[in-house]
Amino acid sequence: MSAVPEVSSILARHVRSACVPEAVRVVTRRAIIDAVGVMAAASGLGDGCETFVALAKESGESGRCTVLGHDVRTSPIMAAFANGAMAHALDFEDTHDATLVHPHAAVVPAALAIAEFAGGVSGQAFLEAVAIGADLSCRLALGLTESVEKRGFYFIPMLSAYGAAAAAARLLKLSDPEIVQSFALASCQAVFSDALVAFPPSHLRAVRDGFSARAGVTAALLARRGLQAFDRPIEGPGGLYANFARGKFDAARMLRALGEEYEGAQVSLKPWPSCRGTHAFVEAALSLAREKVDIDRVHRIDVTVSPFFAVLCEPPEQKRRPKTAIDAKFSIPFTVAVALGRGDVTLHDFSAKSLADPKRHALADKVHHTTNPAWTLGQSTRGALTITFDDESRVTREVMDPLGHPNNPMDDGAMRRKFEDCLAAARHPVDAASASRMVGRLDQLEKVGDVRELFAYSTA
Repeated sequence: MSAVPEVSSILARHVRSACVPEAVRVVTRRAIIDAVGVMAAASGLGDGCETFVALAKESGESGRCTVLGHDVRTSPIMAAFANGAMAHALDFEDTHDATLVHPHAAVVPAALAIAEFAGGVSGQAFLEAVAIGADLSCRLALGLTESVEKRGFYFIPMLSAYGAAAAAARLLKLSDPEIVQSFALASCQAVFSDALVAFPPSHLRAVRDGFSARAGVTAALLARRGLQAFDRPIEGPGGLYANFARGKFDAARMLRALGEEYEGAQVSLKPWPSCRGTHAFVEAALSLAREKVDIDRVHRIDVTVSPFFAVLCEPPEQKRRPKTAIDAKFSIPFTVAVALGRGDVTLHDFSAKSLADPKRHALADKVHHTTNPAWTLGQSTRGALTITFDDESRVTREVMDPLGHPNNPMDDGAMRRKFEDCLAAARHPVDAASASRMVGRLDQLEKVGDVRELFAYSTA
């Protein structure tokens, strides 16, 4: 390991000193607006989120930090915990398709908590911290040279803790050595077992990013007070890659164009509230629904999936009859059934009533999958869907880059409608006109002198 570049120090220096390009700030601002809307929706619909909010209240921790969608002010650690739980609860937040990391789910709650805690943080400083943290989470994933699946750990939310720590450290203006310790302290807190993915009743699959956001905030606050954990937390012995990837990683790929290209700006914003791996199939099914396919004549539905997302079809019995909202969101058979049957997939299609709908069961039972081994991680969100009718005629749709991808982006109108729908679903619903005004204010983020007043307005 002695020949490995001092990656931790290089990344720490970048976190402290990077100047975020204007083009990246534009995309990051969009991602922040999206994240705020999704967290607000989860305040009303997120299964398990109320537990985190209750804990924030019961902790007795006073503070100035907002729990979005609730009349709660608490400490930065508890605010990051609760908001982070809401960030992924509906599986409606953005995804970095190249790595399948959800870079803003932990970073935005962590940055918001620290910005409100510190006070006087400008909108531009907040935005830049989010951009830097999101980029770091994605770069750590890009550094992997082999799959870490099936080794007992759920890696994606673990990486988010490092990005959350980076964003928090940037806002706290930590030194390079303190940022390195933030990484190390975050790594000691955010470890997830992949058993939670295989356990259908698990709430943790939905609220996982609360733990990553809390870890990042806690780590940065401790590092600021001088707490030492260990050195070289990313590349060193006992570091991220040594512990979870047998010491194998591609430093050159991870550091390529550092400070010039920001991976967080390459995210896909989600048009539908389900796992990104379902979206090619939802898009294909919706295109057929718009053509007035007669679902009563559907005999069989075949889907071709990447190896990474075969789990969204397996085991078939579970995926055709999901018992929880989060399991349904991780089901290609169920989401295809919703898309074909309803002609849309919305926040309200994962209710208990929807999960029990026999018409959706009947369609889901017709979905069968095959895996294309040639579709590697870079094509993991690709998908093909074929419907065979009762007269043996067939129709096929294939989607390379599902809607929301940088190559196939949602337009501003669709993004605004998503935000309005999210605010309407919040614990304290917001009408479309008020939601539109919030978007306008968030869209002027870089002109805001203190983030506290902006988010106090947005959650009123």
